[in-house]
Amino acid sequence: MTAFKTLDTTCCPRAATEPGRKKAPRLVLGLVKSAFAAEVEAYFRQLGWDVVCVADSMDVSRAALRGKVTAVVLAVTPGDESGLLTCAKLRLTRPHARIILVGPEDARQARYARFAGAVGYLPEGTGVAAVARAVLGN
Repeated sequence: MTAFKTLDTTCCPRAATEPGRKKAPRLVLGLVKSAFAAEVEAYFRQLGWDVVCVADSMDVSRAALRGKVTAVVLAVTPGDESGLLTCAKLRLTRPHARIILVGPEDARQARYARFAGAVGYLPEGTGVAAVARAVLGN
C-alpha cells in the first residue's frame, strides 16, 4: 500500500491547506472493497480530500447528491445498476463532477462510458497513479 506515496502531488488540490477554500474536494468511490480501492482512498485522503466509499451504484448516486462532489470513480458493473446508467444519471444531476468508470479492458465499453458522460474509462487493474491523473484531470 505504499505505492501511492511515490506519486507527484505538486499539482494536486490540498484543500485542507489552501487559503480561502472552505471545503475539501470530495471523491465518491464506488469500487468493490479491495486493496486497490483502499489504496485509492488512502491516496486521496493523504491529499486532504473527503472520500466517501460506497458499495453499489444506488449508494454512489445518494452519496453524490449529498453536497458538492468533485469526482466519482465507479465500476461499470457495481451490482444493482449498470455503472453506465449511473454515470448518465450523475451527468444530469452533477454536470461539473468528473466521472471515471473502471471496467474490463474493452474499447467498446470505453466508448459507451464516454457516451454516458464519463470523462475517463480505466481498465481494471489500473494503478493508483492512473486513477489520480483521471480524477485530477492531468
